[in-house]
Amino acid sequence: MAADAKQTEIMKQIQEAFQASQARLNQLREAVERNTELARAHGRATLLKDQKEQAYRELGEAVWRQVQKGKLELPAAFARVLKQVEDAEQAAEAHAREITDILREGEEIAERLKGGKNVAKPQTVLVSGTKKR
Repeated sequence: MAADAKQTEIMKQIQEAFQASQARLNQLREAVERNTELARAHGRATLLKDQKEQAYRELGEAVWRQVQKGKLELPAAFARVLKQVEDAEQAAEAHAREITDILREGEEIAERLKGGKNVAKPQTVLVSGTKKR
C-alpha cells in the first residue's frame, strides 16, 4: 500500500503543477489580450491624430488660397502667421528656382560633354559675388 500512497502523492503533485501551469497560462493570455487592446487603442489614437492634422492642413491651405485670391481677409491678429506662411512660400519658390538652375547647368554640361570640343565653352566670371537667380 505504500506504493499506492506514494503514487497518489505524485499524481496529486502533478495535478497541482498542471493546475498552476493552467492558471499561469490564463494570466499570460489575459495580459496578451490587454496589451493587444492597448496597442489597438494606441493605433486608433494615432490614426485619429493624423486625420485631425491632415484636416487642419487642408483647412489652412484652403484659407490661405482664399486670402491670396482676396476673397477672405483675416483679422490683424493673424498678420504674423500670414507673414510666416508667405515667407515660407517665397523660400520654397526660391529653393525650387535654385534646383531648376542646378539642373539646367547640369544639362548644359552634359550637352557640352556630348558635343565635344566644338561646343562653345561657358564664360569665366570676372567679378566675384553672389549669383542672382
